[in-house]
Amino acid sequence: MTELLDLDTALERLLSSLEPLPNGHQLPIALAHGHYLAAAQRAVTAVPPFANSAMDGYAVASTDPALRRSEGLVISQRILAGSAPDGPLAPGSCARIFTGAPLPEGADAVIAQEEASILDDGRVCFATAPVTGACVRRRGGDVEAGQVLAEAGDHLNAARLALFAAAGINQVRVHSRPRVAIVTTGDELCPPGTPLAPAQIYDSNAPMLAALARDSGAEVVAVDHASDDPQDLHRVLEAATRADAIICSGGVSVGEADHVREVLSAAGEISFWRLALKPGKPFAYGTFQGRPLFGLPGNPVSSLVTFLLLVRPALQRLAGAGRVDEPSRFPATLTAPIRKRPGRRDFQRGEYRVTEDGRIEVTADSRQDSNILSALTAGNCLIDLPRQQGDLDAGERVWILPLAGWGN
Repeated sequence: MTELLDLDTALERLLSSLEPLPNGHQLPIALAHGHYLAAAQRAVTAVPPFANSAMDGYAVASTDPALRRSEGLVISQRILAGSAPDGPLAPGSCARIFTGAPLPEGADAVIAQEEASILDDGRVCFATAPVTGACVRRRGGDVEAGQVLAEAGDHLNAARLALFAAAGINQVRVHSRPRVAIVTTGDELCPPGTPLAPAQIYDSNAPMLAALARDSGAEVVAVDHASDDPQDLHRVLEAATRADAIICSGGVSVGEADHVREVLSAAGEISFWRLALKPGKPFAYGTFQGRPLFGLPGNPVSSLVTFLLLVRPALQRLAGAGRVDEPSRFPATLTAPIRKRPGRRDFQRGEYRVTEDGRIEVTADSRQDSNILSALTAGNCLIDLPRQQGDLDAGERVWILPLAGWGN
């Protein structure tokens, strides 16, 4: 029997076999959220594009001798955000200015309105003398025109898109989202909403995997089902090749009705099969007629966990990610013992909480069978236990991966 493959080795081999999809295209930034850049992006204009006031107050020339005189300064103009100054600042005067408004020529500082007193004749005097640049947002203080804002492979999140918009960028070149086909297998599966025949169960993997794929930035173009017949499985997988990648659940173990590896060997290539992982030991990866195929176990929890650990990073690589996201990991203290046999890296389902003094405590769910979906909905994390780890006692330290870190 082939030795079980470590998770980290499997992920490295999987990612090294994939390249971003080649068909990049232009998108308006309003539609680009979640994509990955296909080319470096430079600022069109400086941010801010002109020197402006950081607060409501008075724009002054910091070296104007009239600032020190008791008779104060004349208010020569009033400048609102979105309005241009009437002209240069005259000596012995100041400009009433509001947050975001451009400084007039000759002004180099702003004094807050709280530091100003209006005299009876309408002049204004100040409690403090400003230094050059006080309360001024200088032109290009955030971004210079032509500056590289993001590199190819960077993820376009809300903050990055806001920066692009501020820098005058309307369109970006992005990688296409990977088009994914979901295939579930098994004579026992029945679509929700239809009557169950004897010995049948409802197909929970199809909606789950489609949702996970969309959460990972993919476009789901097909969701289909294959029976436990090699010819039918081949037919369904062949139809799925119109997608960029195929995610198949079930049929990857060693039972008489498990045909995914057989079909994959006949019409493609198996890169690896069987991992030192729990849940998820029978995971398979290869190609079918040139398309990457991820063979997930049929048990729902195994299918979900292997998707998060292996398929999600693969979809990000296909989508053009320069660096795939690693799930957040935190040390936590066990509140109760955990049973574990050495030999496989185990991701047990659990619930963590942050104590009043800032410590993280975690409790493993008592139900760890790979068909118990409610352990995932009741919990909020996976507890990552090393391959050779044995039983653990309450109070021992472990690493947890919050499920929220994957968009669940």
